[in-house]
Amino acid sequence: SLYANVDGFKYKESKILNNTKPLLDQWILSELHTLIQISQDKYESYEPTLACRVIQSFITDKLSNWYVRLCRRRFWKGDYDLEKISAYQTLFECLVTVARLGSPIAPFFMDQLFCDLNSGLVTDSVSSVHLSSFPAANKRFINPALEKKMQLTKTICSLALSLRKKEGIRVRQPLESVTICLSGNNRRDDVLVDLVRSEINVKSVFFEK
Repeated sequence: SLYANVDGFKYKESKILNNTKPLLDQWILSELHTLIQISQDKYESYEPTLACRVIQSFITDKLSNWYVRLCRRRFWKGDYDLEKISAYQTLFECLVTVARLGSPIAPFFMDQLFCDLNSGLVTDSVSSVHLSSFPAANKRFINPALEKKMQLTKTICSLALSLRKKEGIRVRQPLESVTICLSGNNRRDDVLVDLVRSEINVKSVFFEK
């Protein structure tokens, strides 16, 4: 919100098409629409606790600890270009959707979140999250293959970072290479190599059986 206010983001720009967005944006939107499906199923099964858990998991593990963290430079870098606008629009959509999904179980907080997000914007004409429609999943946004690739990449990065910590080698120190041994049906193409290289700060990524 700090950077959005500095940049004067008001969602006045045309909505950027999903297939033209960076891969990270496409992934989080795929996870978001998958979340909508799962949450709706849990609510309709009268399982609000399970709905709460999947929403919480999305916010902490995927949105906050992965998407927002990896997009930090996109938010604070100088140029107000399409890449930055796409990041703002994507994060805004995720947060507004979460507010709607969570409104039955956290009515006051989600209404505050919804109203804060829409303050000064013309994206939603209603004055409360409880007057808005429940989100509908769009299957065109859901990409199971991309979700699988990102989950595998996250696991690899987590393991590599834990090895760094075990050996006392800080992430700021670049390493020559990392060697990945895949198991099961996972293939090299299932790993987002550029993301692995930047996240764990290595120059080369190799694969071995």
